[in-house]
Amino acid sequence: MRWLPILLVVLGNVAYHIGQKSVPRGVQPLWAALGMYVVAALTTLLLLPAIATGPVRVAAGAAVHWSILAIGLGIVAIEVGFLLAYRAGWPLSTASLSAGTLLALVLLPIGLVAFRESLSPARGLGFVLCLAGLWLMSGR
Repeated sequence: MRWLPILLVVLGNVAYHIGQKSVPRGVQPLWAALGMYVVAALTTLLLLPAIATGPVRVAAGAAVHWSILAIGLGIVAIEVGFLLAYRAGWPLSTASLSAGTLLALVLLPIGLVAFRESLSPARGLGFVLCLAGLWLMSGR
């Protein structure tokens, strides 16, 4: 059961990246993003009764918490960024991996400082290997 959410993330990412790579060039990126959000909102509304636990209600202020704003802005940046990356010629096989590796490297100090996460020797070595992989993928 522990790997089920990760499998969902992987399957979602496969659909996401194949879809992003396949958006026709003639479609303006922000209109494409708007269409994605409409589909996501409708899917969420349809799944809400089946997945939500307990009565469906919104906690006071939950929809206006700074984290919701940050996630919303992040989603727009991710959607438009990947669409533009694929249009700029990034290969499907390395765009996500490069972005994910860079993301992990940026989040490392944030996790250590803001969330008091620990850095084990094995995890530190993993980050060094991420850097090496990113360097190898860059073609240099």
